[in-house]
Amino acid sequence: MVHCQLDRNQIKLADSLFKANRLLDAERIYKKNRFPNSAEEENISFKLAYIAKAKNDWVNELYYLSSIHARQNSNVIAQRLEEIGIKHQVSGYERSLSDQIAWLYFFLFPYIMGVLILLGMYAAIILLNKYRKKRRVRRPQLAFISIYLLLLFAFCNFPSLLQFGIVTKDKTYVRASASSAAPVINQLKKGNRINYWINQDIWVTCLFNGKIGYIKSNDFRPIY
Repeated sequence: MVHCQLDRNQIKLADSLFKANRLLDAERIYKKNRFPNSAEEENISFKLAYIAKAKNDWVNELYYLSSIHARQNSNVIAQRLEEIGIKHQVSGYERSLSDQIAWLYFFLFPYIMGVLILLGMYAAIILLNKYRKKRRVRRPQLAFISIYLLLLFAFCNFPSLLQFGIVTKDKTYVRASASSAAPVINQLKKGNRINYWINQDIWVTCLFNGKIGYIKSNDFRPIY
C-alpha cells in the first residue's frame, strides 16, 4: 500500500515538473513509474510522447504513441504515427485496412472475449441440464460445442501472434534462422515496426513486410 502511495506522489511531482516545463526531470520520474495496465499508464505515455517530440526523439515518440494506440485505436494517433513513419522513411505505420483491423482487435479483445465466454458457458449449461435430466445429447450438439471451444481457444491465443515492437538499433539484421551465422534476409533501420512472437533464447521470430525471420531480442522494444 505504501508503495502505491509513493508512486502516486511521484507522478504528482512529475506532473508539476511537466507543467513547469522541466521536461527532462519529469521524464525521468515518468519512466520509473510506467507499468503495464496501471491506472496512470495512458496519462504517462501521452506525456512521454510529448516530451519525446519536444526533444526531437522521434523513435520514442513512435513507441509511446503506439502504446496509446494499442488501447484506443485512435484515428488521430494513427495519423500522427503515419506522418512520422513517412518523414523518417520507416515502415509499419501505414493506415491500411489490415492494420486498422489489428489495432481494433486489440482494443475490443476483452469485450469480445467476455461475450464469447458467456456464450460458451450458456451452451455448456444447456448440455449439462440435458445430461442431468437423462435426455439425449445429439452428436451435432457435441460437435458444435467442441468446435466452439477450439475456436475460443484459438481466439484467446491469437494476440500472441500480433505482438508489436519497434526496432531501436540501426542496421538490425533479420536472419533466416535463429543464429548469428544464418544468412541475412533483411536489414531494418531504427524506428521500423515489426510483429514478433516465439522467443528462442536471445532470438525472436518476427514478421516484417510479409517476410518471416529472426532478430535479436535486444534489437527492438516491445509495445505494451
